[in-house]
Amino acid sequence: MTELDHDSQPAVRGRPVADRILVEGLTFDAVIGILPHEREATQPLRVDLVLDVDSVSPAARADHIDRTVDYAAVSRRVIEIAREGRFQLVETLAERVCAALLAEFPVRRVTFRVLKPEALAEAAGVGVQITRERGAEVGS
Repeated sequence: MTELDHDSQPAVRGRPVADRILVEGLTFDAVIGILPHEREATQPLRVDLVLDVDSVSPAARADHIDRTVDYAAVSRRVIEIAREGRFQLVETLAERVCAALLAEFPVRRVTFRVLKPEALAEAAGVGVQITRERGAEVGS
């Protein structure tokens, strides 16, 4: 997998996304996986997030956290979802996190990447990366 693309600014509903808030390398332990040993003990997860927002300018002008997305609160929410969910699939974790962040925070689009660094001895990590947008329906 490659690093998240932070340089290109995709259009959302015909408007360019103005700004992004990044959380990279959020690392914590959770129960996740389908194998018996994965269901019995926690394992490390590494999460990267890109949160597309309208603008960080109001927060910059006011120099106040209430005018932007609180990345510490977002990070706590991601960890809470992962730990409480005890998911079998990283795909399920990714979908649940994106849905929650879009519903609970003032973001237009979320790119969520999760890696299980210990899943394969031969790999630095395995996982998924998805992007979800506010108001867009995901196919089943």
